[in-house]
Parts: sequence; C-alpha cells; structure tokens
Amino acid sequence: MLFACGKPGPLTEEKARAIIAESSYKQEPVYAEVPQKVWWTPKAPKDDYDGKALRTLRNLERLGLVTITATETPDSATYIAKVTKKGFPILGTAPSYRGPVYRALIAMKRYDGIRNFVRHPTDPNVGHAELIWHYESPTPYYAIFETKIDKPLNKPFASHVSFWYERHRYRFDVNVKKTQPGS
Repeated sequence: MLFACGKPGPLTEEKARAIIAESSYKQEPVYAEVPQKVWWTPKAPKDDYDGKALRTLRNLERLGLVTITATETPDSATYIAKVTKKGFPILGTAPSYRGPVYRALIAMKRYDGIRNFVRHPTDPNVGHAELIWHYESPTPYYAIFETKIDKPLNKPFASHVSFWYERHRYRFDVNVKKTQPGS
C-alpha cells in the first residue's frame, strides 16, 4: 500500500495524450442563446447581432416555441418573446449582458487530442499543451439559432490546457477556452 501512493512517473506527451483520451469519448453539450427582448432606438441603433436575434426569434415563433409581441416605429423597435407550453421543455433560460435569454442545445463538442506538449522545466509532473476539439452532432436547433456565433461544425479549434499531478492522479484544466489551432 505504501508503494501504491508513491511519486508518479514524469509527465510525458504520451501520458498527457492518455489523460485527454480518458475524456475524449465524452461529448460536451454546446448551447446557443437568443435574447428574450430585442430592441433598437436612434441612441442604440440596430446592429448585425440584433438582426440575427430577431431572425432567431422568428424561427422559434414559426416552430411554435415562442410568441412575439412587437412594437415598431420608423426609427425604433422592440420585440419581446414569451415561451409557449410547447417551447417550455425545450428552451432554457439564462442571464446575459443583453438581459435574459432563451437557450437551446445546438451541438456537441468532442476532444480530438493534443499537440505542442511542453513539460515544465523544473517540475516533471507539470506541463501544458493545446487541446484540439471540434463541434459535431448538430441538433435541429443548430440552423434555427442564427445567434450562434463562431460555432462551425467539424472545424478544429484549440484550447490551452495545463496538466499536473494531484491526489494520486494526473489532472488537466482548460486555461483558454477557444483559440485557432496553432495560435
């Protein structure tokens, strides 16, 4: 028993790949959001995201998941969406910078492996690498949520990850959530 809790072998690129491989079979859910209230005025003019948000709300309305109340003037507009009974089990809610939002599962995130592994120069049990991953398995809501920004399917992305040894096993944590591979 005493020897089972001894020091681990040094962290190698092969070991780091094995640590990631333990998690690569899991799919991580990916959500998209749309504000429940979309509006613009002369002081806060309509931007590209407002257009995408309104189109997303209209898509959800066509499916019977929300109803929209609109107030429009020549230079301003306010659209407020309310979830229907049909949409209630599908659309979740969350806070955001633009106020409350509706959110739905649009795809899954899958880990593909690592590259550019570097072990710490003085601690053989610490290292970092790029974790390569992609979006896959789109749901029917993938096309409906035009507010999904920068979530193309099957395109590789990278996240910077750290590896370390703690409580008798190697662990990893994502430091930078999303970058282009090689950046």
